[in-house]
Amino acid sequence: MLTSSLPPLPTPASKPAASAKASKPRPAAACASALAAGPAAASAPADAAAAGAGAGGGGGGRLSALIRSLCAAGRTAEAARALASAGDGAGVVAYNAMVAGYCRAGQLSAARRLAADVPVPPNAYTYFPVVRALCARGRLADALAVLDEMALRGCAPIPPMYHVILEAACRGGGFRSAVRVLEALHAKGCTLDTGNCNLVLNAICEQASVDEAVELLRKLPSFGCEPDVVSYNAVLKGLCMARRWRDVEELMEEMIRVDCPPNIVTFNTLIGYLCRNGLFERVHEVLAQMSEHGCTPDIRMYATVIDGICKEGHLAVAHEILSRMPSYGLKPNVVCYNTVLKGLCSAERWEEAEKLLAEMFEKDCPMDDVTFNILVDFFCQNGLVHRVIELLEQMLEHGCMPDVITYTTLINGFCKEGLIDEAVMLLKSMSSCGCKPNTVSYTIVLKGLCSAGRWVDAEELVSHMIQQGCSPNPVTFNTLINFLCKKGLVEQAIELLKQMLVNGCSPDLISYSTVIDGLGKSGKTEEALELLNVMVNKGMSPNTIIYSSIACALSREGRINRVIKMFDDIQDSTIRFDAVLYNAVISSLCKRGETDRAIDFLAYMVSSGCMPNESTYTILIRGLASDGFVKEAQELLSELCSRGALRKQLLRHFGIA
Repeated sequence: MLTSSLPPLPTPASKPAASAKASKPRPAAACASALAAGPAAASAPADAAAAGAGAGGGGGGRLSALIRSLCAAGRTAEAARALASAGDGAGVVAYNAMVAGYCRAGQLSAARRLAADVPVPPNAYTYFPVVRALCARGRLADALAVLDEMALRGCAPIPPMYHVILEAACRGGGFRSAVRVLEALHAKGCTLDTGNCNLVLNAICEQASVDEAVELLRKLPSFGCEPDVVSYNAVLKGLCMARRWRDVEELMEEMIRVDCPPNIVTFNTLIGYLCRNGLFERVHEVLAQMSEHGCTPDIRMYATVIDGICKEGHLAVAHEILSRMPSYGLKPNVVCYNTVLKGLCSAERWEEAEKLLAEMFEKDCPMDDVTFNILVDFFCQNGLVHRVIELLEQMLEHGCMPDVITYTTLINGFCKEGLIDEAVMLLKSMSSCGCKPNTVSYTIVLKGLCSAGRWVDAEELVSHMIQQGCSPNPVTFNTLINFLCKKGLVEQAIELLKQMLVNGCSPDLISYSTVIDGLGKSGKTEEALELLNVMVNKGMSPNTIIYSSIACALSREGRINRVIKMFDDIQDSTIRFDAVLYNAVISSLCKRGETDRAIDFLAYMVSSGCMPNESTYTILIRGLASDGFVKEAQELLSELCSRGALRKQLLRHFGIA
């Protein structure tokens, strides 16, 4: 039995017996004794250290270090006593450390009081921790008030403070809030820099309000800032997201006119969005324009462009760009070729893929592991596993070693072709080839064994997997649980669910869903409900599939009132039932010959705000006919077809002329 082969969680090794001979107390033990003695004893060294730190050279540095250390340990009260004990010897650095310590401990009121009453001239770093802590809590008004307090103390804020405040405004209240904060900072006389404004520009564009971004770009000089290339790039990205290509061209012309030429980021952004929108001719033009602006497209950019075009399915365009690269002074590398090759293989255009491989040889571009893995995957997907053996030999000839991806892909190919023994043999020989199989490799073979009904072999393979130090993951266990439930071996599936925890692997939604469905289909509805409660108590939220399994199980037992109660109990949750779930219950009732209750449940379905679909009516009509109500079924069918609720072709399907 599989479950018996899974090892239990390791138990901690027992500690060796204490030596009879007394040993010297360790430093850690001494610290523990000091703490056990109580706050007074523990704080005494801190007070003594503070007294020493206040006297003599370098004392300020020692005091601030002591305060930081105590605060980091959560001992802010002791840190405050150490600061007070230092008296006039405490400088601004020590006070700053204490303010920061209060902030880290969440004691904002204490931090603000201390910052306001520091007996030495404060600096920006006295207030910066307070501003940062307030912004982290979304208290922007209080953060701005701190800037006013600084002005009263004759202390000028620093640009990073503005950045933190604006970032919090963007995060908490949207870009309009950020613009208001930007204006408020300017009104306070704060010296903003372009980076502060760019932060807001980015937020505006991310929220797809590019017109407001353009407006702010024009207003930057009024804040004492000149737009830089980052400012323009933010707005350009917003225009690209909105597909306003004419405005993009005008903005780039403006960048050149104001002596802020596009940079590599500008072109990367533009090319990326052009590829996503299928404007490949424009991509050619932009690539050609780059050199005019002192930007040379590198091999990485071309690889990105080719990848984007291939993902859109425009393989001819991708190959054309690949061919044009030498004219731009670049030699395509194996990454570029692999991208196009993968696209051709995915589209099953093998003849073109072969020509591309020949081109790689002609252009002296050696194939790598990725190239061969693409080919292995193609052959396996198309049932050509016999060609893969030949390909593996070629890999070695080209100095490439098959890796775990290569072997796993081939194993998957064997399993798809039903060659399970070959898959098992290859899996077990991987280690001798210098390649250790991973969890995915084992799981694929286990799925193949389960599909072939070879449960004993699956048990043995799991034992082998664990012995080899490869831990099963939720997908591995779910594969086995699914097999057991399909075979009606639900008790063994439950045991396996328990063994997941023993092996440090938590059951997921799929694990519970599969077992609950298996229990329901086995007529063990009460056990299914119990497992549902276990799942909920673990903090997991059941999905529609789980509720559907429970509803069908209850319906098969005729417990329709329990189904309705379950539906009503979860009306306030995030679960939204669809027609598929209601249809499953109606189908179960019809199969039991309870069409009258099925009709009642249809009424409940409509009253719950879920409109029946064609499947709903088809199930009901079949149910009526099966119960001997043929005439009523025909009348209902004709009525629904005349109202457009069902296709008229169904009249012929049900044998009605």
